Amino acid sequence: MAGYLIAEEGPLAGVTIRFENDSEWILGRDPDEVSIVLEDPMVSRRHVICRLTPEGYVLENLSSVNPATQNGKVITESVLLREGDILQIGSTFFRFTEKEPLEETPSLFDTEAEPLNFEDLDDLSSVSFGNTGMTRWLLKVISGPNAGAEFSLEKGSSYILGKDPSLSDLVFNDLSVSRQHAKISISDEDEITIEDLGSRNGMLVNGELTEDQTPLKSQDLIAIGTTSFLIIDREESHETIISAPPVAASKKEPEPAEQIKEEFLEEQPAAPVKKDWREMIIPTKHIIVAGGFCLVLIGLVASTFSLFKTENIEMHVKNEADQIKDVLEKFPDLQFTFNEATGKLFLLGHVLNNVEKQELSYTLKGLPFISSIDDNVVIDEYVWQNMNALLLSNPNWQMVSIHSPMPGRFVMKGYVETVEQAETLAEYININFPYLDRLQNNVVIENNLNLQIQGMLSEQGLSGVTYQLTGGELVLAGKVDERDRSYFKDLLGKLKGLPGVREVKNFVVYSTAETSRVDISKQYQVSGYSQGSDDHSFVVINGKVLSNGDIIDGMMITNIQSTMILLEKDGLKFRINYNLQ
Repeated sequence: MAGYLIAEEGPLAGVTIRFENDSEWILGRDPDEVSIVLEDPMVSRRHVICRLTPEGYVLENLSSVNPATQNGKVITESVLLREGDILQIGSTFFRFTEKEPLEETPSLFDTEAEPLNFEDLDDLSSVSFGNTGMTRWLLKVISGPNAGAEFSLEKGSSYILGKDPSLSDLVFNDLSVSRQHAKISISDEDEITIEDLGSRNGMLVNGELTEDQTPLKSQDLIAIGTTSFLIIDREESHETIISAPPVAASKKEPEPAEQIKEEFLEEQPAAPVKKDWREMIIPTKHIIVAGGFCLVLIGLVASTFSLFKTENIEMHVKNEADQIKDVLEKFPDLQFTFNEATGKLFLLGHVLNNVEKQELSYTLKGLPFISSIDDNVVIDEYVWQNMNALLLSNPNWQMVSIHSPMPGRFVMKGYVETVEQAETLAEYININFPYLDRLQNNVVIENNLNLQIQGMLSEQGLSGVTYQLTGGELVLAGKVDERDRSYFKDLLGKLKGLPGVREVKNFVVYSTAETSRVDISKQYQVSGYSQGSDDHSFVVINGKVLSNGDIIDGMMITNIQSTMILLEKDGLKFRINYNLQ
């Protein structure tokens, strides 16, 4: 009997892996080294190996960076797989089974409906959302991935609500819903209750968080994860207001026609005398007021018509491809093709992190003309995080890291000690990094940098300056002659500009000819001094009379002063301080 790994959650959700026609299968990301390829950036090149043994299927972990887990525990040795085991490989959760998976049937809450085919209108009577029999209680989803779905709840039954088809009676295609989230029960007396089964995101009943068994009534609103549904009582009475018919007015006996005519004539006033308008006199002030009113009216009408222009207004309607371009403008590395006939969008490229990926998905789902998305977008953050974890496993590369300054661009920075370590690192990257054409190698070899710094100091004759280079930090110490101050400042600027030197700490002190000499006064006793002719001086050191040019303990006397004697040996300078008073 074959074994199966069914992906239930993660980037590979819906994928089924079948173990057959062999006794050993390697799962990983590298198609050249594995028998089953998992398209997940968090999966290692060789992640796990599954073997068929007489005891059953045995799984062994091959990844030290992101090890696989069995039922939440890290796999440290070979483990025997049992029916229903939950395995995490990379970012995907798989369920192991030896039962033949059922053929794919429409989910109880199927959210992806086929387009309406008008030729099939005769078969509409057979379309339904799950079990919609005429029971008293009805569950109707009003928001979430399964919005619009309905399910009838039978008396004397209970239903498990969750996202795991093998553990739940009512399955919600919602990642925020737990595998077994809540339980609805209908008693034999048709009373309905709901209780939380220890879910991760909790359950709200009419906006209030509840964990205990809670009775429900018609029109109660329940929220689990991002899905909300109503409980509806079909037997609930609905009052209808009916207007009463108008009451007919009582009829009166008709009066005689002659009597009505006489009464009408008596009520009519006398007819006024008709005047001829041509004989009437119109006052002058009325004519002036009427003329002014006409002028004002004409002015208002003229100004109103002047507000309306006859220029044509052009309407710019963007086509579907332009609308997609506007959405992808924030993601410069993405490319797309769009089939207007089918509404299918193909995406290819890189984004910086998962936040940008979620923003992209949310925006594209808001475009009504897109029916499906073939998503081939790479999240750069996952790529360099996985690679940095691999680099940390080698002690020679612990100061090397990869990051992504912009989508689709990777930079490797850091330090290695020798050229051999740099060559080994480059070979490892060439094998394991999937985007070499987008990688910039800025790794610095410390031995080469040390030689370059030493040469610059020797070129300036600064043999009294010592240095130490650690992880790009250069520390300078020692003494520099005051006369070489300007040369040393120029050298500091050049050292700061060297590739690989990120910081320079200067502890060098400036000294004069006297202060730069080594003081050996405690080793010698001066007992006499004499100033001769022609500035030729003599001094008595340890009982010996010496002058300029004489040698004492391998040191030549270069200058004799009244309080100090200057000496030199092999380029080093010394002084003897004395006071004969």
